[in-house]
Amino acid sequence: MTNTTAQAPAGLKTSEQKALAALADHSGATAAEIAAHAGIGGSTAGKALTALESHNLAYRERGEKEGGRKTADRWYHRPVEATPEHISDEPEAAEASTEPAPEAPAEAAEPEAATEAPAQPGTPAAKAAPAQRLARGSLRQMVYEYLEAHPADEIGPSGLAKILGRSAGAVANALATLTDHGQAELTGESPRRYRLAGQA
Repeated sequence: MTNTTAQAPAGLKTSEQKALAALADHSGATAAEIAAHAGIGGSTAGKALTALESHNLAYRERGEKEGGRKTADRWYHRPVEATPEHISDEPEAAEASTEPAPEAPAEAAEPEAATEAPAQPGTPAAKAAPAQRLARGSLRQMVYEYLEAHPADEIGPSGLAKILGRSAGAVANALATLTDHGQAELTGESPRRYRLAGQA
């Protein structure tokens, strides 16, 4: 029998030393089996094995789903002399890679103009994919193309935003910029209304 507790790093709890000794003699056992061999509780064994894994003294082989149920993880002893605890934590990193990758966070809240979705010129089809990013100036181009396609219309930021599937604030900024460039004109102040420039 290997005297693993003598090789263990200082500072291990008694339960962790017991789990390590049991694991050395029963490598490939489940946490429940280790608990029985070590004479400690099931939850205590689980915590002890996780601690040993963090010290690079043990590693697990994760269970697989069988018939809608997941089999128990299998734990294996990692001899101290083979992989000193101070070398690196690469084995842990490799083990962690078997976990499902965390879901990417939802699109972060950013200024609407910076996260607009590309749209076909002159159509409200942008409403179909609002979460995609637009290149700089693309929203302004969409607004201009709508005005160009409807030269007789006088429309406000809120109404146009609903048509394009964008925020009213971003559309209002685009309309203001087009007005400054002489491509659109303000036809009403309260509420604000715009149309294509040169239609008077």
